[in-house]
Amino acid sequence: MFTWFFTLLRRRHGKMLAVAQRQMRVSLAKTVAYLSVIFTAHILAMYVFEGINLPDALWLTLTTVTTVGYGDLAAASLPGRAATVILLYMGGIFVLAKVAGDYFDYRTDIRLRKIRGEWDWKMRGHILIINTPGHDGEQYFSRLIRQFRESEQYRNHCIQILTTGFPDGLPDRLTRLADVVHYHGRSDDPESLEAVNADQADVIVVLAKDEYDRGSDSKTFDIMHRLSEKGVQGTVLAECVDDRNRQRIIKAGADIVTRPMRAYPEMIVRGFVAPGSEQIIENMFTSASDEYVRFDLEISNMSWKEVVCCMINNDLGTAVAYVDADDSLHCNPPANDLVNASALILMVRENNKPDQAKVARALQGGDT
Repeated sequence: MFTWFFTLLRRRHGKMLAVAQRQMRVSLAKTVAYLSVIFTAHILAMYVFEGINLPDALWLTLTTVTTVGYGDLAAASLPGRAATVILLYMGGIFVLAKVAGDYFDYRTDIRLRKIRGEWDWKMRGHILIINTPGHDGEQYFSRLIRQFRESEQYRNHCIQILTTGFPDGLPDRLTRLADVVHYHGRSDDPESLEAVNADQADVIVVLAKDEYDRGSDSKTFDIMHRLSEKGVQGTVLAECVDDRNRQRIIKAGADIVTRPMRAYPEMIVRGFVAPGSEQIIENMFTSASDEYVRFDLEISNMSWKEVVCCMINNDLGTAVAYVDADDSLHCNPPANDLVNASALILMVRENNKPDQAKVARALQGGDT
């Protein structure tokens, strides 16, 4: 009930702001028209009563209404002075000052709306991030955005965050990253999705509302459904807490589905830069499908390509790294590097895990 109430208030506030914006434009247009009439009348008065030519009359009108007053020209006759007092002093300068004050108030209101996340930025080709992590969202966004900035493909993309997590404005840590803004709204609110131009985004990241709650997947599914209704064309990555919901979220429109990994926001960017790599990284943390296994055994004076080919030819797995005698890890070394190792790390299939004896025999050239 309270959620509905605050959503209603927000929509009403948004409509009031839109009305105020239209009223400001109408007011400015009317004021410009009014001042144009006043200035024209004063120019004609100076031409008729003072005998000043039209260019000089325009000059006198402008220097008077802006209170500059160079003194090179001035009204001398009683009708001319009366016209100046009535038209410019009473009818021009006061109105001009009021309009200037209203304009500055309007600009201040826009600035505050941008800070509070109430501004429609009319973005295109941007990165849209929906939702905020439940814990330390500022730190997470900082790392995630920096990863986007470090990738050549997304270095110059503007980033917008749809969240209710920063009602008083984005933290300085995020605003200092440049081209990062937010919209204060709910991810299940169609008007909020419209305000962040989801259908115009190049990249959309849908974060799980709670990375430990399987119920978050239903909210993610709802967001995906709403994005699909809007006909989004950008690449969509969605987090899925329960692996059993992956296919449902994919069918709902997600191009990439991954588990929430709050300690590794880099994995999300990898999913966009090199699709599929996020699955490989995810598998590193689980025993499903593929598994990384360490075999403590001695390897002497073999090239890395010989080690790799030996493992593949014997269907033992894929060699990805080795540990030398100083316990230093060498991941994906050059093919011709000589390997003197105390351990070998293989990526093996779940249903085909070799034992250490098989790996040792294969390296010695024996039958596995």
